[in-house]
Order: sequence, then structure tokens, then C-alpha cells
Amino acid sequence: MTPRRPPRPWVGPPGPVDPAELSGPRGLTGEVLAGDGAELPDLERSAAFYWGLFTPERQARIQSVVDARLGSVTVVLDSLLDPHNTAAILRTAEGLGLCRATVVPHQQGDALAHRRVTQDADKWLDVDLCASGAEASERLRAQGFEVWAGHLDPQARPYTGLPADRPVALLFGNEHEGPSPLTLRACAGTFRIPMAGFTRSFNVSVAAGIALCFLAAARRRHLGAPGDLSLAARVQLRDRFTLLAAKLSRRLKSPP
Repeated sequence: MTPRRPPRPWVGPPGPVDPAELSGPRGLTGEVLAGDGAELPDLERSAAFYWGLFTPERQARIQSVVDARLGSVTVVLDSLLDPHNTAAILRTAEGLGLCRATVVPHQQGDALAHRRVTQDADKWLDVDLCASGAEASERLRAQGFEVWAGHLDPQARPYTGLPADRPVALLFGNEHEGPSPLTLRACAGTFRIPMAGFTRSFNVSVAAGIALCFLAAARRRHLGAPGDLSLAARVQLRDRFTLLAAKLSRRLKSPP
């Protein structure tokens, strides 16, 4: 057994604790939070309040992420065995500016994400759960998406041939078995990533990164804009990200 590492010392002497900071940041007690904007709904009041505390650089960062969000490209993870693969794809999806992802757990109780892999990226996504890949495909198709499954079959088109002029969802199946026949029948078609080496296929998280990166860029070129959310949706998303950023920073917290 390796010896336990000693705790790292504090940098500098500890400072005095301000009792006002124990119930909120910078003395933001319940009385203070209940003051300005009391006529607004709780979400709007708290989001606007915290937004005013952010630096201009932080505000610009959040706004740029909101403006680049793509609602017309999404991903379906159908019964992946390794939760690290699920976590890695969610991190990729968020980094590419996608709004949402759909997860079909391999077994009941499977973890959606491994925090060390996602680096909290899954918190910035809407993650939907479905019982099967076929159900996820049908649900997305009803919402106007074309669902294309990653699959090695003779009819599969290269990923560079995926359509970018309409909402598209990419489905990635189990690492060993791939999508089920029922799921494939519910999809618009299949796609593949051409291989130039002896290896027959990429790891599913790498394949998702390659295909999603291409599709997101192609979709933005087609739109002529970094994102496709409506103004109302962007305002709502900015409020959500503001509250989430406040919680994750551990310097602010929402009012009770």
C-alpha cells in the first residue's frame, strides 16, 4: 500500500470569518435577497441579481455560450456499456454547443456521467432518459429530427454526407452490439466513419466526437449563425446558466 499523502498546508495564515458571509455571499442574507425586485418571480429575480454580480468578462462568456447553442443537433446514447464513454460524449456535446442529449441506460441505475470525465459538462445540458433506442428515435422524429445511427453496414453513408439543412440526431449504440434492429428501423438511415488503418472502428466516444464536430460545423455554416435558439429561449437559458454558474462557483448561492 502506498503511504497516504499528508494534507497540503494553507497558503498564508487563515483570515477572520465574517458572520454575514455564512448565510450568503458578501453578506447576502435572506433579508437582502428579499429586497430588490420582490415583484418579480423567484427565478427571474435571483438570476438578474446574480447576473449583476458577475464581472463583464464572465457575463460576456455566458452570453457567447448561449448565443452559440444549437438546438437542431443532438445525440442519442443507446445502451452504452462504459459510463466513461457516456460521460466523454456528453462532455463533447456540451463543448460543441449542443443543448441536449438523450441517454438510454444499459441497465437500471447506470450512472449518466462520471464527473471526473465530464468536468461538470453534463450540468449545462438537458439530458433526457429513454427506455430504448427505438423510443428515443421515434420521440425525436416526432419533434422534427432525422435520426441517423452510427453503424457498419453496406448502406451506411460517410459521416460527411449527413444532412445539415434540417434538424439531425446522431445515435450511437452499444460498444459491442451496436444499435438493435428495432432501433435501426426507427432511424432515417445509418452512417459510418471511413477507416484508413487496420483498426475496424473507432472507440464510440471518438466516433461521436468526429461526427458531431463535423455536423455541428456544417449546421452552423448552413444557418449562417453560431446558434439557432429563439430570443426567448436564449433569455431563459441565460437565466439558467447564471444560476448554475453561481452554484458551481461556490461563491454565490441561490436564495432559499
